[in-house]
Amino acid sequence: MQFLTQLFQFIFTPFGLAGFVGGLILIDQARRSARLAWLLVSVCCFTASLAKFVNEFVPEPPALAFPLQQLREAGRPLTIVLLGLVLVIALQRQTPQYKHWLPRPILFLILVQVVIFFKTLLFGSSLFALLAAGTFGAVVAMIILGPARWLVDENGFSLAAWSIAMVGLVFIVANGYQALFDLYPITFVHGLLLGTTGNPQHAATLLATTIPAFIFLFEQQRWLWGRLFWLGSLALVISALVMTGSRTGFLMTTVTVLLFYRHRLGSLLRIALPVGIALAILIIVVNQTPLSDTFTLTAATGKLLSGTNSRQAVWNILWRNFLENPLFGVPLRGDRLLGYGESSWLGAASALGLIGFVPLLLFGLTSLQMMAQLFLISRASRSLFLQISMVISGLTSLLAGSFFEAYLLGNLTFSLMALLLYLALGHYIIKVAQHHSIPTRPPARVQPAPWASSRSTVPMTPAALRTGRRSHSIGRTNNIRPNYRTEKS
Repeated sequence: MQFLTQLFQFIFTPFGLAGFVGGLILIDQARRSARLAWLLVSVCCFTASLAKFVNEFVPEPPALAFPLQQLREAGRPLTIVLLGLVLVIALQRQTPQYKHWLPRPILFLILVQVVIFFKTLLFGSSLFALLAAGTFGAVVAMIILGPARWLVDENGFSLAAWSIAMVGLVFIVANGYQALFDLYPITFVHGLLLGTTGNPQHAATLLATTIPAFIFLFEQQRWLWGRLFWLGSLALVISALVMTGSRTGFLMTTVTVLLFYRHRLGSLLRIALPVGIALAILIIVVNQTPLSDTFTLTAATGKLLSGTNSRQAVWNILWRNFLENPLFGVPLRGDRLLGYGESSWLGAASALGLIGFVPLLLFGLTSLQMMAQLFLISRASRSLFLQISMVISGLTSLLAGSFFEAYLLGNLTFSLMALLLYLALGHYIIKVAQHHSIPTRPPARVQPAPWASSRSTVPMTPAALRTGRRSHSIGRTNNIRPNYRTEKS
């Protein structure tokens, strides 16, 4: 009920009325401008990350500068309004549609939310259950009817990567603006950078999730100034990530870089050297001339280098709860499911039991299956290598981070929106590969009949006839350069 009150209060404020008029103008312009539509998706993702750090010791965090404080106060209602704008634009834009456009992993995420909905509806607050289901459904509908349908060519894919990267840039600009006035409100939690998010872990997840898009845009860019811009932006994002002191964010970034440059160590050195120099300069400058009386990089670097597992106690509690309530999870305490803990997987097992954990496990397996298909496509068509590397590194980093954060069980968060975007991008690449007859599955091995001779019956190519060796290949697919267009359903 409080959320609905905040939503209606926001709509009838001067910001809400101005946003309504601006929204009408945006809808009219975004119908003709693809970049503006994707920018609206970026803003929606950023507002979904706005939150306050509140606990029993900090009932109200320090206020941010104008207008960041007002935006943070209206974060969730503003995100709902932006979701509605993107949905309206998605319904008005004329774009080709797919057959079977819903990726399978999203179906299993929906099943997890269905379990949460029914458990909350039966044993908790029916109003909260309806609001949670409605917001999650709006997020899925926004991604599927909007960005997933706007992926019609190579330019659409680049705009999707640009949209994800813009979330990181908006975060950097917003917190840089706040730092000009007062650094304390965005670093008051143990001297770590939490920015406009709810805690340093959320800030690190946001920054790490956008890094695959930054690397893709840097590698794709042909002009020198464009490459310098994206490289500088990447250096700023990694610098902010170091300030969060998050080992989860560092793990996600490491996974991203290793997967993106798994076949190109030279390119890795080319991008790592300037970024490393920028980080070294930042550490020296900040440590010698602190930006505030309470913030240095000592706390962040100490947290990164710490070997203690601060989540072990919470994980033990979640595991014990699952063992005591294996089928339906722990009973509700209050009117809703709260406290998923420090892991999406253990949180689902503890709060939902097997009926919620099994769909989440199937989500993980189908996501791995999608990544395996993308690996096969990248081997068959080198023209899709950059796009596939971005999707694989993004999905892998989010899956790795989900073991330490519970964002897979959220319903209106940036991490969820980014995950759905990466899944939509991966699904699009697979459909393009299938359209151009690029193999997406390993070839099946045919067992010879018992009465067949011991010699292979595979037809021999002319080269095999000359060398005496048999080959299973029927042609090269590396020269296929798809134009990224799909058929209309």
